[in-house]
Amino acid sequence: MSNWKNFISVLKDTVNTVVLVHEKPDGDCLGSALALCQALDNMKIKPVLLLPEKLPSLYSFLPGQQYIDYRPAGKLDEGLMTIAVDCAEPQRIPYEFGKNSVIINIDHHISNTNFGHLNIVDPEAAATSELLYRMFEEGDIEITRDMATCMYVALSTDTGSFSYSNTTSETLKTAGELLSLGVDIVQVRSKIHENRPFKELLLAKLGLNNIIKPPNKKIIASFLSYEDLKKHDLLTADTDGLMGMIRATEGVEIAVLFKEVEPETVKVSLRSKSYADVNELACGYGGGGHSRAAGCTLKGNLNKIVEEVLEKAGKYDGSV
Repeated sequence: MSNWKNFISVLKDTVNTVVLVHEKPDGDCLGSALALCQALDNMKIKPVLLLPEKLPSLYSFLPGQQYIDYRPAGKLDEGLMTIAVDCAEPQRIPYEFGKNSVIINIDHHISNTNFGHLNIVDPEAAATSELLYRMFEEGDIEITRDMATCMYVALSTDTGSFSYSNTTSETLKTAGELLSLGVDIVQVRSKIHENRPFKELLLAKLGLNNIIKPPNKKIIASFLSYEDLKKHDLLTADTDGLMGMIRATEGVEIAVLFKEVEPETVKVSLRSKSYADVNELACGYGGGGHSRAAGCTLKGNLNKIVEEVLEKAGKYDGSV
């Protein structure tokens, strides 16, 4: 049975559904979820996308925001039809599933734990939006211009504007089909790449002052302490720009960014260029993601975490 037929069979007789995304949702997560909400609405199923905090300003132009319900994190009601989008594991979702809820898990992370009653997971897909596109095709679901915009942004952001190694001929074909549906690529470029918050520049300045380049290693890293982030009001600033800068350094295979989001709570972001499996490294710490992009959250002293993770990363960078 195809993914779409499985999906429809579980949704049979459903009138309302809750759509969930992971904490600090990115472009693929939000774009895919908003596109799915529009598709469900067109199928006469009323969706609600739950978010615990306001949508990042970067994505404020995306269509479908009428489906968002801003609700504090916590336990959901019992018996809900629930669709988790782009979530590798339930621990990354700000909400706790209610008892007897039916869970559909749609994702493309290789580290996905298959926590749903129905798991539509394809690590070969460049983004969750690519997987959704195939599902909509299977179901002969009309993709409107608004849906195409959401899905194109999702696909573009998760592939580094189609430059990362997860980009395939299928990815580019999907992008082309979405563009043919009327996506305004000039608007997408302007909103996503030329409309960055000023705080990101300040965060990059802070991070570049904390560069670590271990000798004889193909590794580069930076760290951001809670004290400094709070002092400069940067706790919620996006770190993608900083990560992109350090990852692009010549001779580097692995880039690591340590962000202390709370005292002694450190989010570790891992990126690689060509061959290092940072998902395996992240999984060793209870995290996960993709082979070229992964992460984890660790408890403890920031300096000690930096030292330990970089030592382990040295086993993956190919310099030994």
